[in-house]
Amino acid sequence: MPKYRDAHRITVIGVQAEWPQRAVVTVRGGGTVVVPGVLGASELIDAADWDLAVEYEHEGAWGPSVRAVVGRWEERDGTRSQVIRCTDRDGIGNPGGRSLVLRIDREDPRPPAAPASAPAPWRATTESAGRQEDPARGGARVSTSGADLPPVRTSGATTAARGFPTASGGW
Repeated sequence: MPKYRDAHRITVIGVQAEWPQRAVVTVRGGGTVVVPGVLGASELIDAADWDLAVEYEHEGAWGPSVRAVVGRWEERDGTRSQVIRCTDRDGIGNPGGRSLVLRIDREDPRPPAAPASAPAPWRATTESAGRQEDPARGGARVSTSGADLPPVRTSGATTAARGFPTASGGW
């Protein structure tokens, strides 16, 4: 089964099984977290390294599912997610990959951004110094526009905005 790093949310999005199901997270150097195989069950795992296993209970004993198909990472609404479809056993009447279905969402480790302030009014200038090498900044390229504006460090990429050359990047 997959190995993960950092914060992810595990959510049970499908269950179609004869026996109880569960996802078991083993945190390296830590403990174990069990996510019950109940539709809607969810746990946030925030650890440097952790492993995911899927199990089912038969005759009072928990054992590994026979198959798990791990989907590729996809981005939806700014969140990277993958779906894991598990089969607890092979046989007639088995729903095939729907015994337990999990969605793994990558949690953004950054704190929420502060509300954006109103943008500064746009103004055109007729004086432009263009791109220069700034020895005080270790040779980094800077761009200035107008004598009253401070230099801006760039990543080297330039684009056009409102017909005027601009540079992307920042300090």
